[in-house]
Amino acid sequence: MKKNITGSYCSIILLFTLALLSFTVKKDNPKSVQGAWQYVSGKEQTVIIITPQVFSSATYNISEKKFISSYGGTWSVKDDKLVLKTEWNSIDSAKVGTDWVSSFSITKNQLSLNGLPKKLDRLDDGTPGELAGAWIITGSYTNDQVSKRRSPFYPRRTMKILSGKHFQWIAYNVVTKQFIDTGGGTYTTENGKYTETIHFFTKTAESVGKSLSFDYSFVNGDWRHKGQKSTGGAMDECWTKRELLEPKQ
Repeated sequence: MKKNITGSYCSIILLFTLALLSFTVKKDNPKSVQGAWQYVSGKEQTVIIITPQVFSSATYNISEKKFISSYGGTWSVKDDKLVLKTEWNSIDSAKVGTDWVSSFSITKNQLSLNGLPKKLDRLDDGTPGELAGAWIITGSYTNDQVSKRRSPFYPRRTMKILSGKHFQWIAYNVVTKQFIDTGGGTYTTENGKYTETIHFFTKTAESVGKSLSFDYSFVNGDWRHKGQKSTGGAMDECWTKRELLEPKQ
């Protein structure tokens, strides 16, 4: 009897240990950080979008239609820590090219990162996200014929990052470290229509609050983005997944 009790006790301990290990791996799984996250401070809100390779952060005040700051770049995991390499920083260009190494944890849909003043609340987990990922503008259409740019990735780069429901686009120069423009907000995709609601926009504050609907389709893997600009005028753009343009190591 004693032997059976000891065996049962050991089995319980083993199951508890495996469950604990499973929880830890799941909690800090790199894929679990993907999606959109937010923290609010007074009238200001910060939204961080994390795709499989790229992240962006934007701080803004919707009620006053005021953009405050943005930074972002690529990310990876090393020794159970997030390593975030900066590609643009609207406030301090000296930080471009530097790494931010942070421990991270997710508890009850809240993300903790070292260096941030508050925990971030999950906005989405990357779904439904038909357009989720990082895209680079690579050309435009005229009479349904695409004309590709010679050098869309370097040195000037215009990138759009989308989670399941949130987006941000950024224009910057990777050589001069110049931050040029940005805008973002929420989006939906339904019945071939891509609809943006703008929460911040550096070019013109009057665009904040507008909802714009575009036609979208996929042509040879590229995203065709067709409609009217928030500032007026027609647009018919070609966007390509960033990973297809990255130099091969």
